[in-house]
Amino acid sequence: MSNQDLSQMGAAQVSLTQRNGIPCIHKQGAGEVEVAFYQHAAQHLDGVNTPRLLAADGCELYLEYIPNSVCLTELQTTSDVFQHLASIHCSRYRPTFEVKRHQWSLDDTTSAISSLQLAQVTQDSLKYIQSQSDALFNHDTLISGDSNEGNWGRRDNGQLVLFDWERFGFGSPAIDLAPLVSQMGTLKDYELIVEQYLCHNTLIPREELIKQLIIAKSWIVIEVTNILVGRNNPQASKYINWFREQLPTWLASVEGQL
Repeated sequence: MSNQDLSQMGAAQVSLTQRNGIPCIHKQGAGEVEVAFYQHAAQHLDGVNTPRLLAADGCELYLEYIPNSVCLTELQTTSDVFQHLASIHCSRYRPTFEVKRHQWSLDDTTSAISSLQLAQVTQDSLKYIQSQSDALFNHDTLISGDSNEGNWGRRDNGQLVLFDWERFGFGSPAIDLAPLVSQMGTLKDYELIVEQYLCHNTLIPREELIKQLIIAKSWIVIEVTNILVGRNNPQASKYINWFREQLPTWLASVEGQL
């Protein structure tokens, strides 16, 4: 079997290979958080399916291969997804290792705005949302930190599995819900995601969770822009042009919730 590069936006090199004649994922350059997650945390997260750790050698991981992809439309309408995320968020497990520290600084915003070349009114909206972003990070709640559609799959027996845990840390459940909204989404899209999630966890009131979801979606724009530009990703200009086109209308449509 030839190695198939599965890397997306991460810095690690991910490939499909074989170990003892069995297909597996070989992740080279895995971060300390993700290595520690598979070694120490995964078995403590009740109700959450993660790939089995087959071997770890420094920053190299050999993980169970999850063969079946799951599209975003399926994730948005599958109660198992929201049950999985709620199980992470409600877990009483506390890591004994250093986890990812999530934050959104004004410097991050300034860098992204410089790349995006947005109109002043749009810049001001993003800076205002950043000023409200402590609502995302002042939480004693475990989160996956990266629940986008490329990080979910199904085993051949149908079990849903969440992988890619390099952003495992603490934060609002909204950080894990935001990637489930297609593109930038409408207010109705946010309400639908929140309503499904609240069936499994009601720790945060509905209106507050919608607000935090909008903040989290805005933060994703900043993070993605800075990662793509910082790594000279060939996709950078495509994303930047799309954000530049979408953000003014989207921000105007959600500002009443903030």
